[in-house]
Amino acid sequence: MSTPTVSTVAVHVVDQYNQAGRTLVSAYRTGAHRLLGGAASRYTAFVGARELPLLDGALQSRLIGVQQKVHGFLAQRLDVDTSRLVNAMDRVAAGTTNGIESVAAYAARVESPLAGSLIGTLNDIHMPVAHLSKQIAERIAEGAKQIESRVAGQSAQPSARTAKVARAAKTVKVRAKAAAGRTVRNSRARAVRKA
Repeated sequence: MSTPTVSTVAVHVVDQYNQAGRTLVSAYRTGAHRLLGGAASRYTAFVGARELPLLDGALQSRLIGVQQKVHGFLAQRLDVDTSRLVNAMDRVAAGTTNGIESVAAYAARVESPLAGSLIGTLNDIHMPVAHLSKQIAERIAEGAKQIESRVAGQSAQPSARTAKVARAAKTVKVRAKAAAGRTVRNSRARAVRKA
């Protein structure tokens, strides 16, 4: 495996953000389809099950048919609009990736020892920030996947890191509560001694 450079990490970060965006759009699409489907089924149940005055069977079926056409139109627009958004995000990510790779290729072609040394030094200086950006992007992508699975109705399995953070937060809460209890007991003890 080759040594990571700022450019390879940057390409990975762009890819992770693009994947997170695609995942969030997919979650939005799934949730919106669920809302549309729920509204359509409630409307159909309401109109079909009621004995309303002036609504005979033919009018009820026409109302349900109109509602189904509206539902179909909205669902189709949702699919078209979200696919356009995904295509736009893909184009931006591809353009950004091409730009990063072009700059990296241009820097690799530089044959001057001084420029090569300067580029290497800059790469070494910026690698900690690049790795931090990479970790942030990966967490965002992981969070987007959890959101998508929740919207889809699946139980999201937390990663080992997420579970570790949850345990640490619980430990901090327990310790803070214990410290608060000790403070209250100590202040009561001082009040009793003064009395």
